[in-house]
Amino acid sequence: MSVEQDEFWRICDDSGKCHCDWRLTVTGCEEESAFKAMYIVNGIASGILAVAASAILFQRIYFHKQTIFDLRSIIRPKPIESMAALGIVFHFLRMIHTIIVVLDAAPNVAFRSFLFELPWEFAFAALACYLFGMAHTLSDVSEEWSSKIIYDTWVGSPYIIDGAYVCVVTLPFISNNVCSIAAGVLGLQGNFFLADRFTSVLYYFWTFYTCSLGVFIVYAGFRLIGLLQDHFEGKPGVSAEDIEKLKLGAVKVKIVTFSAFGSLLLFSLINVLYGVFRHSITTHMPYNMTIAVIWTFNGILATALIVFSVILNPRMASFAGLASIPTGDNGDMSNSRMSKWLVLKSSTTPRPSSDFERHTKQQTSESKPVDLESGFHTIAQPASKSQSCRESDQSHIEEDQRRYNTMTHFIRVSPRNVASTDEHR
Repeated sequence: MSVEQDEFWRICDDSGKCHCDWRLTVTGCEEESAFKAMYIVNGIASGILAVAASAILFQRIYFHKQTIFDLRSIIRPKPIESMAALGIVFHFLRMIHTIIVVLDAAPNVAFRSFLFELPWEFAFAALACYLFGMAHTLSDVSEEWSSKIIYDTWVGSPYIIDGAYVCVVTLPFISNNVCSIAAGVLGLQGNFFLADRFTSVLYYFWTFYTCSLGVFIVYAGFRLIGLLQDHFEGKPGVSAEDIEKLKLGAVKVKIVTFSAFGSLLLFSLINVLYGVFRHSITTHMPYNMTIAVIWTFNGILATALIVFSVILNPRMASFAGLASIPTGDNGDMSNSRMSKWLVLKSSTTPRPSSDFERHTKQQTSESKPVDLESGFHTIAQPASKSQSCRESDQSHIEEDQRRYNTMTHFIRVSPRNVASTDEHR
């Protein structure tokens, strides 16, 4: 079968049947009705998920007093909040693209090529924000515990995370937009060979980016769960019930991790196939429609699973069989000892073993609650005490403890001396 290509976005065979590059158009081809139905369903689902993500973001910002980014020094993402904000942008842009393609508006193919790729770049950035938000959370939490054990096993410097975050988020916007616009412009000019080459390079970039991010998200998610479980389990005052409730946070992280990894892995596979076999896929209707459906609803499914993980509570987790978690009277964790134990002090010392130690270990720093379920912690600003003052208090406490240990050691060895003196007499 001979194939002729008069337009970059539509390929016709010698029998007059034309097949659409569904990314750019769905009109005037054999798959028109199926592609339009697919886009309409995608637009409706994107609208619903955008509303759900907006509700979650509003609830966390307005009621929980969270922020999307940490602006204390440089802009650092908060895992759930930044992912939700960028997810809203992703689905909003997907709705715009759906309207343009279904109504056949804005016929400029360069613009359509750019608009198709742009939402996926925001989706990629949302998952990248979750990854690096977890990294900053863990490094900050280890700092709040006044312990470098977790921090040293996570990453050596927060600036390494900052540099990697900037590169991972910005590179797809630069390389992929250049390729998508160039492919569209060359397609308009009739240079189909170079347009195909830029399209292939575009999806090779996507394959590299998504594979890399997927691997790091899996590593980071399970690393976070393992380190936090090792730190919490066996701590004084942490009951079996607290450990079960800690498991809910682990379930949430696992859902997000597996959803993100599965979505990225599937996206990378689809992209590399499309980059290599675009022409063959487009001219075969079953392949074309299969790739289009998987590609389109991949992001929808991943977003739905992530939204489910965020709204998951102990009662829902127990009902779904994800975890056996006691819910108490209200089905939440607000009254558990774990919630209280998770309120960390900015200068923490070992658990006192006597009244003397408890008397010498007085702390006046502000409490800083950690939201383990979302991988987020809130840092309360000290009211009147600087870091140097806290370090000074810590050194005084340690000095008092050393004196106390010396005194108790002397008391323990004294009876032996008394006994030896009596024998001598």
